[in-house]
Amino acid sequence: MGYVFPGGPRLRSPPPLAPSLTMKVPALPDSHPVPVVSLLGPDADPVAAAEVMRSVAASPGEQLAAYLQVLYDQRETLAESDPAILGGLLRALHTLAIHSDDPVAAIRQVPALQFPPIVAALPEAAPNRHLLMHLLSLARAGDHLAVLAEILVARPPSGWMAVGQVLSPLMQYDDWDPHDFFPAALRGLPHPSVAAPLLDVANHLTRQGRVPRHPAADRLEALLQLFGGVIGRLGKFEADPQAFGETVEVVQAVLSEAVALSVSLCDAFGLIGDPQAIGKLNQAVGLTHRRVQTEAAGALARLGDETGKDRLLALVEEPSARLRVLAYADELGWGEAIDPQYRSDAAIAEAELAVWLAQPQNFGLPPSKLEVVDSRRQFWPSYPEPVDCHLVEFAYAFGETDYRNVGITGPTVHVLAADLMPLDADDVYACYAGWHAEHPDIFTVPADRWNAAQRRLAAPLIEHLERHGFEAIEAGLLGFMLDEQAVACTATRDEATYAVVTDGLETIEVSTAGRARPFEPTDIWYLFLGRKMLRTFNP
Repeated sequence: MGYVFPGGPRLRSPPPLAPSLTMKVPALPDSHPVPVVSLLGPDADPVAAAEVMRSVAASPGEQLAAYLQVLYDQRETLAESDPAILGGLLRALHTLAIHSDDPVAAIRQVPALQFPPIVAALPEAAPNRHLLMHLLSLARAGDHLAVLAEILVARPPSGWMAVGQVLSPLMQYDDWDPHDFFPAALRGLPHPSVAAPLLDVANHLTRQGRVPRHPAADRLEALLQLFGGVIGRLGKFEADPQAFGETVEVVQAVLSEAVALSVSLCDAFGLIGDPQAIGKLNQAVGLTHRRVQTEAAGALARLGDETGKDRLLALVEEPSARLRVLAYADELGWGEAIDPQYRSDAAIAEAELAVWLAQPQNFGLPPSKLEVVDSRRQFWPSYPEPVDCHLVEFAYAFGETDYRNVGITGPTVHVLAADLMPLDADDVYACYAGWHAEHPDIFTVPADRWNAAQRRLAAPLIEHLERHGFEAIEAGLLGFMLDEQAVACTATRDEATYAVVTDGLETIEVSTAGRARPFEPTDIWYLFLGRKMLRTFNP
């Protein structure tokens, strides 16, 4: 069979938003395909709400304005509504918008001034409020960007990653006027969650030459004061991490926010080009965190300080810093000073995985060991031409315990949670190919959601496993790939435990006994699907 796939220092707080705004808004149509009013108020039924939210998400884009009109008209009811239901509704509205035929047109039909009262009326516990702000950013119209700046100043999301999502369209598109957003948005710099993503946008505009000077250049003194605070915080963190929280999650959140802000500030100082920042940047170079060191050294090098260049040349040996060092060296015109070994395919593959692993949403720090264990050029799902693929083994030393696994770089950068160490290279590639594949006719259905027809499809496949000696079979999912089906399960045989998958013709089993991160049905499905695809693509 063949598979075809389609071809990424605290300042004074700003004043709150005005409690009411006068505006002219379009009249609500007489009827709606989905009664979103039923989701509002204290008596909303969570069970019924789930079906309503699914219908909202599937609505046509032109309905977005009508649904938000309901929220605006019912804003006094929002405070007493179930926060979880409201969060689900916001997610559904966001899905409706971004999956519509013309998301920008759909959002621009909503008057910009409707957004602040809705955001202000949402209960504090309601999740996903940042998705409303993301719609404003996606619209990229003057009024919508001005309102977005106002909300970021008055009621920003609590996490910097959420703000990063909100502002991402402003870095992805160049069809908007920076003056619609800056300098007004800079009043949000006192908010820890806003400062880093906001500076990232300003840095991007400066680097792309879309503004004559850095939008925050007139706020250099405040930025230096803010930088001094974050350097001090990182220094205290290195001395006593537990002082910043009692759990790993809390400490990680504090660290990631501080690192993000320091990185953004270093970049801003380099782009602003004022030597007043050199003293603080030298302090940052003295920290142990590699990313902070790299960005501070890069800013120093941009400012003409030889200390920065020397530190970058030393940091290129560190995989987690290598990509940024190479970028700075090439941008500043001394790329030839880098040893060629650090530009090899293997060195770049190690660097790409180290950066991925060090992201806050992954491991949060670079590994202690990295080694490319296999490289090959092959056809890969979603790519029309062969691509260079690399498997990279990595390890973390956690006291007396080591964490080891194998990640992939090239067509994608990722690490699966399951332990891939016992597999050979062919099967590791297969696992990642199966995970990476996207096609409307390739999907899975969990066993607890099977309908009658799916149970009938799975029954003979489970019987096939029983005939091959498997017992205590627990079905995990039914996988569909074009016109074929396979069932993935956990099972036992001869007192050993396995993850096993079969389509009735081919059966794959992986032992799960004694593994800290054993294969789940999803993992064995990835292996099964990936084997079939890579065999087809690379005969």
